[in-house]
Amino acid sequence: MSGHLKVKDFERFLRNATATGTAPRNTRLVRHLLAACAPCQENLRAAASSSPEAYDYGTSFADAEQSLAAFLAEDRTSDVSAEDLLAELAQLPPAVQVERVASGRYAVPSFVKYLIDASHGVRYQDPARMLHFANLARLAAEACPVEAVGSEPRQADLRAQAWRQYGNSLRVLGHLGEAEEAISVARRHLEEGTRDPLLRARFCTQAVSLRLAQRRFDKAIELAEEAGQIYRDLEDDHAFASTLVQKAIACLYAGEGEESVQILNRAIPLIEAERDPNLLLSACHNLVRSYIELGRPEQALSLYSETRDLYRRSKDPLLKLRLAWQEGLLLRDLGHLRASETILLDARQGFVDRELFYEAALISLDLAAVYVKLQAESQLKQAVAETVPIFRSLGVERELLGSLLQLQQPPHQNRQTLALLQVLSSQIEQLPARSVVY
Repeated sequence: MSGHLKVKDFERFLRNATATGTAPRNTRLVRHLLAACAPCQENLRAAASSSPEAYDYGTSFADAEQSLAAFLAEDRTSDVSAEDLLAELAQLPPAVQVERVASGRYAVPSFVKYLIDASHGVRYQDPARMLHFANLARLAAEACPVEAVGSEPRQADLRAQAWRQYGNSLRVLGHLGEAEEAISVARRHLEEGTRDPLLRARFCTQAVSLRLAQRRFDKAIELAEEAGQIYRDLEDDHAFASTLVQKAIACLYAGEGEESVQILNRAIPLIEAERDPNLLLSACHNLVRSYIELGRPEQALSLYSETRDLYRRSKDPLLKLRLAWQEGLLLRDLGHLRASETILLDARQGFVDRELFYEAALISLDLAAVYVKLQAESQLKQAVAETVPIFRSLGVERELLGSLLQLQQPPHQNRQTLALLQVLSSQIEQLPARSVVY
């Protein structure tokens, strides 16, 4: 195995195996020892012999043994496969599914994990179904007895995973208050669990998306860095790259485009495209967007052209809508205004059809900027008229709606109108976002 633990790592373990922040290192330590890693066994002996009186071996190994016993306890299996259990439920109305899933037949860990995976799998195609599966997973996890999971800490881990997915599903649908409550429950369960660093990292990465939607960018960066440190300790470069992408998105949303470019250029070489093509696509997508925000459309177009095959291979309709939006902005900034208009109109309709009005509102303002540059006054008025109900659906303040309606009052100088559109976009962006490109 690579990445052998050093003598000082074993010294820290022997001093206090349960100190805060040591879980990732301890996980690596145990894995190396269980694999009979000769260099690590030698370093353990060196740490133990360097100052025998300094360490309480009994306490350290007792703590480690207790943690390992809880972590390695086996789940109870079901006589029916998870696929068959879901097929049974699928024949019932959704409300009845909710009632049935909390019963003993469905309250087994394997089914909870299957529902979590099913929820995650439809996150782009069907957010409402994503939430339904996550809710079933949450209810089944809460009904799982300790005997089914193997230990109380593992029971807490299972519930943390289900509540985490439930919170993320609520976030995707824009229910940010409920998402915050669910994530708080997940955090409490996580603290009562086995302290598995991988679960902690996954919790952090999903909490990042919520903080981005809440526009709490500093907290999003902090969580991304915490998850990143865990993945670095576990020597998982690909997963570490995923946290860099999240950090870059937070920087981009916070107006730090140059920082976002630097982070993404650091992340992309670490991504294993075969393992997660969507992560590479997300990184490239946000790098293109960073160049657009920095007023460097030529660089954005060059990168977009190089990665177009990635875009075409994507099967996620929501991601494709975002990519179309991005292409429309590129064409607009490069002066291809009618082509930009066509793409932005289609993208806006796609978001409206999915009731993602936050994105639709922003595209409407981008489209209005196209009509200003075309000096197409009648089309600008029509675009504003179509945008008013979208703004109202977001519950924007009367002053913001009034600013939008000003665009219908001639005459306007192009520069003044574009400045007003920029102000409107920045104000809309201050609203809680429904979804994040990741």
